[in-house]
Amino acid sequence: MILSIGWHKDKWLDIENIYISANDRGLKFGDGIFETILIKNNNAVLIDEHIQRLENSSRVLNMNLNLNKSHLKDVINLGITKLSLKKHQLGSIRINYSRGMNKGRSIRINKDLQEDYKNNLWIEFYLIKPNFSSISTFISQTEKRNQYSLINQCKTFSYNQSIQVLIEANKKLFDDCLILNTSDELCCGSTFNILLKRKNTWLTPRKESGCLQGIMVKKAIKLKIIKEELILPKFYNEDILIAINSLSCRQINRVNDIEFITTFDPKYFWDLLYK
Repeated sequence: MILSIGWHKDKWLDIENIYISANDRGLKFGDGIFETILIKNNNAVLIDEHIQRLENSSRVLNMNLNLNKSHLKDVINLGITKLSLKKHQLGSIRINYSRGMNKGRSIRINKDLQEDYKNNLWIEFYLIKPNFSSISTFISQTEKRNQYSLINQCKTFSYNQSIQVLIEANKKLFDDCLILNTSDELCCGSTFNILLKRKNTWLTPRKESGCLQGIMVKKAIKLKIIKEELILPKFYNEDILIAINSLSCRQINRVNDIEFITTFDPKYFWDLLYK
Protein backbone atom coordinates (compact mmCIF):
# COMPACT_ATOMS: atom_id res chain seq x y z
CA MET A 1 0.00 0.00 0.00
CA ILE A 2 1.15 3.54 -0.82
CA LEU A 3 -0.38 6.86 0.19
CA SER A 4 -0.59 8.42 -3.26
CA ILE A 5 0.44 8.06 -6.89
CA GLY A 6 -0.04 10.06 -10.08
CA TRP A 7 -0.39 9.45 -13.81
CA HIS A 8 0.61 11.88 -16.58
CA LYS A 9 1.40 11.30 -20.25
CA ASP A 10 1.33 7.52 -19.87
CA LYS A 11 3.80 7.58 -16.95
CA TRP A 12 3.32 6.67 -13.30
CA LEU A 13 4.91 9.27 -11.04
CA ASP A 14 5.01 10.58 -7.52
CA ILE A 15 2.37 13.29 -7.48
CA GLU A 16 5.05 15.82 -6.48
CA ASN A 17 6.84 15.01 -9.74
CA ILE A 18 3.95 15.85 -12.06
CA TYR A 19 4.95 19.15 -13.65
CA ILE A 20 2.64 21.45 -15.60
CA SER A 21 4.05 24.01 -18.02
CA ALA A 22 3.86 27.71 -17.16
CA ASN A 23 2.14 28.09 -20.56
CA ASP A 24 -0.63 25.65 -19.64
CA ARG A 25 -4.03 27.38 -19.59
CA GLY A 26 -5.09 25.41 -16.53
CA LEU A 27 -2.22 26.95 -14.58
CA LYS A 28 -2.42 30.42 -16.14
CA PHE A 29 -6.17 30.96 -16.21
CA GLY A 30 -7.77 28.16 -14.19
CA ASP A 31 -9.01 26.96 -17.59
CA GLY A 32 -9.57 23.33 -16.69
CA ILE A 33 -12.06 20.85 -15.32
CA PHE A 34 -11.86 17.93 -12.91
CA GLU A 35 -13.77 15.15 -11.17
CA THR A 36 -13.19 13.57 -7.76
CA ILE A 37 -14.20 9.91 -7.40
CA LEU A 38 -14.37 7.68 -4.33
CA ILE A 39 -12.50 4.36 -4.27
CA LYS A 40 -14.42 1.80 -2.20
CA ASN A 41 -13.73 -1.94 -2.13
CA ASN A 42 -10.99 -1.19 -4.68
CA ASN A 43 -13.53 0.08 -7.20
CA ALA A 44 -14.10 3.57 -8.60
CA VAL A 45 -17.64 4.28 -7.37
CA LEU A 46 -20.12 5.90 -9.78
CA ILE A 47 -17.33 6.29 -12.31
CA ASP A 48 -19.66 6.47 -15.31
CA GLU A 49 -21.58 9.35 -13.74
CA HIS A 50 -18.35 11.23 -13.03
CA ILE A 51 -17.02 10.70 -16.56
CA GLN A 52 -20.32 11.87 -17.99
CA ARG A 53 -20.14 15.07 -15.93
CA LEU A 54 -16.54 15.60 -17.06
CA GLU A 55 -17.68 15.35 -20.67
CA ASN A 56 -20.64 17.65 -19.99
CA SER A 57 -18.30 20.21 -18.46
CA SER A 58 -16.10 19.96 -21.54
CA ARG A 59 -19.05 20.66 -23.83
CA VAL A 60 -20.31 23.60 -21.77
CA LEU A 61 -16.83 25.18 -21.76
CA ASN A 62 -16.20 24.36 -25.44
CA MET A 63 -13.08 22.27 -24.82
CA ASN A 64 -11.59 19.78 -27.26
CA LEU A 65 -11.93 16.79 -24.95
CA ASN A 66 -12.07 13.74 -27.19
CA LEU A 67 -12.07 11.27 -24.34
CA ASN A 68 -11.18 7.62 -24.78
CA LYS A 69 -13.32 6.21 -21.98
CA SER A 70 -11.93 2.70 -22.26
CA HIS A 71 -8.36 3.96 -21.95
CA LEU A 72 -9.28 6.23 -19.03
CA LYS A 73 -10.94 3.38 -17.14
CA ASP A 74 -7.93 1.13 -17.75
CA VAL A 75 -5.62 3.78 -16.27
CA ILE A 76 -7.94 4.25 -13.29
CA ASN A 77 -8.14 0.52 -12.60
CA LEU A 78 -4.35 0.21 -12.79
CA GLY A 79 -3.95 3.19 -10.46
CA ILE A 80 -6.28 1.57 -7.92
CA THR A 81 -4.21 -1.60 -8.15
CA LYS A 82 -0.99 0.36 -7.57
CA LEU A 83 -2.53 2.10 -4.56
CA SER A 84 -3.05 -1.37 -3.03
CA LEU A 85 -5.75 -0.41 -0.56
CA LYS A 86 -6.88 -2.90 2.04
CA LYS A 87 -10.52 -3.92 1.87
CA HIS A 88 -11.65 -1.57 4.65
CA GLN A 89 -9.67 1.41 3.30
CA LEU A 90 -11.00 4.14 1.04
CA GLY A 91 -9.27 6.20 -1.61
CA SER A 92 -9.92 9.04 -3.99
CA ILE A 93 -9.23 9.72 -7.65
CA ARG A 94 -8.95 13.21 -9.08
CA ILE A 95 -9.13 13.42 -12.87
CA ASN A 96 -7.75 16.74 -14.11
CA TYR A 97 -8.09 18.11 -17.63
CA SER A 98 -6.68 21.42 -18.88
CA ARG A 99 -7.56 23.07 -22.17
CA GLY A 100 -3.85 22.85 -22.97
CA MET A 101 -0.99 25.09 -23.96
CA ASN A 102 -1.47 28.81 -24.52
CA LYS A 103 0.23 30.93 -27.17
CA GLY A 104 1.12 34.45 -26.13
CA ARG A 105 -0.53 36.37 -23.31
CA SER A 106 -4.11 36.50 -24.62
CA ILE A 107 -6.91 34.40 -23.14
CA ARG A 108 -8.22 33.84 -26.67
CA ILE A 109 -8.76 30.16 -27.49
CA ASN A 110 -6.94 28.63 -30.42
CA LYS A 111 -9.82 26.62 -31.87
CA ASP A 112 -7.57 24.93 -34.43
CA LEU A 113 -5.37 23.41 -31.75
CA GLN A 114 -5.96 19.66 -31.59
CA GLU A 115 -3.91 17.75 -29.06
CA ASP A 116 -3.92 14.19 -27.82
CA TYR A 117 -6.15 14.48 -24.75
CA LYS A 118 -3.55 12.56 -22.73
CA ASN A 119 -1.18 15.55 -22.98
CA ASN A 120 -3.61 17.68 -21.00
CA LEU A 121 -4.81 15.03 -18.59
CA TRP A 122 -3.35 14.00 -15.25
CA ILE A 123 -4.81 11.77 -12.55
CA GLU A 124 -4.11 11.64 -8.82
CA PHE A 125 -4.81 8.67 -6.54
CA TYR A 126 -4.88 8.98 -2.74
CA LEU A 127 -5.55 6.96 0.37
CA ILE A 128 -8.20 8.94 2.27
CA LYS A 129 -10.28 8.95 5.42
CA PRO A 130 -13.77 10.38 4.78
CA ASN A 131 -14.95 13.18 7.03
CA PHE A 132 -18.19 12.64 8.97
CA SER A 133 -17.63 15.15 11.78
CA SER A 134 -20.19 17.91 12.31
CA ILE A 135 -19.45 21.51 11.33
CA SER A 136 -20.63 25.03 12.05
CA THR A 137 -21.35 27.32 9.10
CA PHE A 138 -21.68 31.01 8.36
CA ILE A 139 -23.69 32.48 5.48
CA SER A 140 -21.28 34.45 3.33
CA GLN A 141 -21.80 38.19 3.30
CA THR A 142 -19.22 38.87 0.59
CA GLU A 143 -19.76 36.23 -2.11
CA LYS A 144 -22.84 35.07 -4.04
CA ARG A 145 -23.39 32.63 -6.89
CA ASN A 146 -24.65 33.89 -10.24
CA GLN A 147 -27.52 31.51 -10.84
CA TYR A 148 -27.48 32.27 -14.58
CA SER A 149 -23.84 31.35 -15.18
CA LEU A 150 -23.16 28.25 -17.28
CA ILE A 151 -19.95 27.76 -15.30
CA ASN A 152 -22.07 26.55 -12.37
CA GLN A 153 -22.67 23.34 -14.33
CA CYS A 154 -18.94 22.51 -14.32
CA LYS A 155 -16.29 21.50 -11.80
CA THR A 156 -13.47 23.86 -12.76
CA PHE A 157 -9.97 24.53 -11.46
CA SER A 158 -11.06 27.98 -10.26
CA TYR A 159 -11.71 27.78 -6.51
CA ASN A 160 -11.14 31.45 -5.66
CA GLN A 161 -14.71 32.05 -4.50
CA SER A 162 -14.71 28.92 -2.34
CA ILE A 163 -11.39 29.88 -0.79
CA GLN A 164 -12.67 33.38 -0.07
CA VAL A 165 -15.83 32.20 1.71
CA LEU A 166 -13.85 29.70 3.77
CA ILE A 167 -11.52 32.48 4.91
CA GLU A 168 -14.56 34.59 5.72
CA ALA A 169 -16.12 31.82 7.80
CA ASN A 170 -12.89 31.03 9.65
CA LYS A 171 -12.44 34.69 10.59
CA LYS A 172 -15.88 34.50 12.21
CA LEU A 173 -14.79 31.31 14.03
CA PHE A 174 -17.00 29.03 11.93
CA ASP A 175 -15.78 25.85 10.22
CA ASP A 176 -17.20 26.56 6.77
CA CYS A 177 -19.50 28.77 4.74
CA LEU A 178 -22.86 28.61 2.97
CA ILE A 179 -23.37 30.57 -0.24
CA LEU A 180 -26.56 32.23 -1.49
CA ASN A 181 -27.28 33.23 -5.07
CA THR A 182 -27.95 36.78 -6.22
CA SER A 183 -31.64 36.35 -5.34
CA ASP A 184 -30.71 35.35 -1.76
CA GLU A 185 -31.76 31.75 -2.35
CA LEU A 186 -29.79 28.98 -0.61
CA CYS A 187 -27.34 27.54 -3.11
CA CYS A 188 -24.38 25.50 -1.84
CA GLY A 189 -21.39 25.39 0.48
CA SER A 190 -17.77 26.14 -0.26
CA THR A 191 -17.09 22.61 -1.57
CA PHE A 192 -20.32 20.74 -0.89
CA ASN A 193 -23.98 20.40 -1.74
CA ILE A 194 -26.64 20.99 0.89
CA LEU A 195 -29.41 18.66 2.05
CA LEU A 196 -32.17 19.85 4.36
CA LYS A 197 -34.61 17.61 6.24
CA ARG A 198 -37.68 19.50 7.37
CA LYS A 199 -40.98 17.94 8.51
CA ASN A 200 -39.76 14.47 7.45
CA THR A 201 -38.98 15.61 3.90
CA TRP A 202 -35.48 15.81 2.44
CA LEU A 203 -34.85 18.84 0.22
CA THR A 204 -31.89 20.17 -1.74
CA PRO A 205 -31.44 23.52 -3.50
CA ARG A 206 -32.80 23.37 -7.05
CA LYS A 207 -30.40 23.46 -10.03
CA GLU A 208 -31.77 26.89 -10.90
CA SER A 209 -30.20 28.24 -7.69
CA GLY A 210 -26.79 28.06 -9.39
CA CYS A 211 -25.47 25.10 -7.43
CA LEU A 212 -23.45 22.37 -9.08
CA GLN A 213 -25.57 19.24 -8.92
CA GLY A 214 -23.27 16.80 -7.18
CA ILE A 215 -23.09 13.14 -8.07
CA MET A 216 -24.33 12.19 -4.58
CA VAL A 217 -27.28 14.58 -4.83
CA LYS A 218 -28.13 13.25 -8.28
CA LYS A 219 -28.08 9.70 -6.89
CA ALA A 220 -30.36 10.71 -4.00
CA ILE A 221 -32.81 12.34 -6.41
CA LYS A 222 -32.78 9.23 -8.59
CA LEU A 223 -33.56 7.11 -5.52
CA LYS A 224 -36.37 9.56 -4.67
CA ILE A 225 -34.86 10.19 -1.25
CA ILE A 226 -34.74 13.95 -1.78
CA LYS A 227 -36.33 16.52 -4.06
CA GLU A 228 -35.16 19.86 -5.43
CA GLU A 229 -36.81 23.00 -4.16
CA LEU A 230 -36.30 26.72 -3.81
CA ILE A 231 -34.93 27.10 -0.28
CA LEU A 232 -34.56 30.41 1.52
CA PRO A 233 -31.89 30.84 4.23
CA LYS A 234 -34.37 30.65 7.09
CA PHE A 235 -33.68 27.76 9.46
CA TYR A 236 -35.34 26.21 12.51
CA ASN A 237 -33.78 24.43 15.48
CA GLU A 238 -35.40 21.10 14.55
CA ASP A 239 -34.06 21.13 10.96
CA ILE A 240 -31.43 18.63 9.90
CA LEU A 241 -28.85 20.16 7.58
CA ILE A 242 -26.21 18.11 5.77
CA ALA A 243 -23.06 19.07 3.84
CA ILE A 244 -22.30 16.34 1.30
CA ASN A 245 -19.90 15.58 -1.54
CA SER A 246 -18.25 12.49 -3.00
CA LEU A 247 -15.73 12.19 -0.15
CA SER A 248 -17.61 13.41 2.92
CA CYS A 249 -21.00 13.74 4.58
CA ARG A 250 -21.24 16.04 7.62
CA GLN A 251 -24.10 17.31 9.71
CA ILE A 252 -24.21 21.07 10.05
CA ASN A 253 -24.84 21.80 13.71
CA ARG A 254 -25.04 25.57 13.41
CA VAL A 255 -25.79 28.27 10.81
CA ASN A 256 -24.92 31.76 12.04
CA ASP A 257 -26.71 31.99 15.42
CA ILE A 258 -29.13 29.08 14.82
CA GLU A 259 -28.11 25.83 16.52
CA PHE A 260 -29.79 22.58 15.49
CA ILE A 261 -30.98 20.24 18.22
CA THR A 262 -31.52 17.00 16.25
CA THR A 263 -28.67 14.54 15.86
CA PHE A 264 -28.18 12.48 12.72
CA ASP A 265 -25.87 9.71 11.50
CA PRO A 266 -24.29 11.12 8.31
CA LYS A 267 -22.17 8.03 7.73
CA TYR A 268 -25.24 5.81 7.51
CA PHE A 269 -26.83 8.20 5.01
CA TRP A 270 -23.61 8.41 2.94
CA ASP A 271 -23.22 4.61 2.91
CA LEU A 272 -26.85 4.27 1.81
CA LEU A 273 -26.20 6.39 -1.28
CA TYR A 274 -23.04 4.45 -2.13
CA LYS A 275 -24.67 1.00 -1.99
